[in-house]
Amino acid sequence: MNFVALLAAIVWERLVAVPRALREPSWLLAYVRAALRLVARGTDSGLARAAACALVPGLAVLLLTSLQRGYGLLYLLGATLVLVFSLGPRDLRREVNDYCAAAARGDAAETLRLGADLLGHDAGQRRGPGLPSVAEAVFVQANNRLFGVLFWFALAGPSGALTFRVTDLLRREAIERAERADAPAEAQTVSDICQRLHGCIAFLPARLLALAYGVAGSFDEAFSGWRTYLREEKDFFFDANDRLLVHAGKGALAAGWGAAPGDGPRAAAALALVDAALYVWIVALALLTLLRWLA
Repeated sequence: MNFVALLAAIVWERLVAVPRALREPSWLLAYVRAALRLVARGTDSGLARAAACALVPGLAVLLLTSLQRGYGLLYLLGATLVLVFSLGPRDLRREVNDYCAAAARGDAAETLRLGADLLGHDAGQRRGPGLPSVAEAVFVQANNRLFGVLFWFALAGPSGALTFRVTDLLRREAIERAERADAPAEAQTVSDICQRLHGCIAFLPARLLALAYGVAGSFDEAFSGWRTYLREEKDFFFDANDRLLVHAGKGALAAGWGAAPGDGPRAAAALALVDAALYVWIVALALLTLLRWLA
């Protein structure tokens, strides 16, 4: 049933433009901000507090969906709605396509605005320096907006998808709060805690996505990029998920990355690789679902 809900959510995501206000409602942001205040009250146990806050919405969804288990269509509808809500909140595909279209028609002002918007959103969701190009941001945001949610949905159902989404919101809100001029002294500590939490929950999907980049593109070059990541990021573990995806994604595109005449074509190539990786994931999940049914 979860696999059917996953397919329905992906089709819905591709065909229907879901307003961001529905993806990021005021009540959820209010909950996230209250959770950050709770984490700030006891930074010594901050990671445990942040994890508990991230789990609460997921546990509520788990309770509701467990009550729907006996009603197949009702559960399917509920699971699909939770997954659609958990994706994003921005549509990466539409953002990148708009950026590439502006670049192709030579609209420098619109290209700059769209690129800055996408890079700004990315910079608010990552540890360390910002990414140098929109194309590289595509590799990273694919995990934050899509694949991480799908991984935890496949593993733990609707509650897993929502938990991943909440950890991403906690991280983004904590980073934005820490960067304000009037930020309290503990804001940076809270930001570090939330980034560490998200790094932990994004660790496995990031590596599976890097593997999918290799399967969908140049396998040897993708793993050459992975080895570069291991060499250059050896001092990090959970905090370097983003850099792994950039190294693997650029490697998977191989010569196509260097041959692209600008960031617009590179972003289009990166998005095409993300789409191909999504097909790899769907096939893999279909096979795992089939094996479970036959077992």
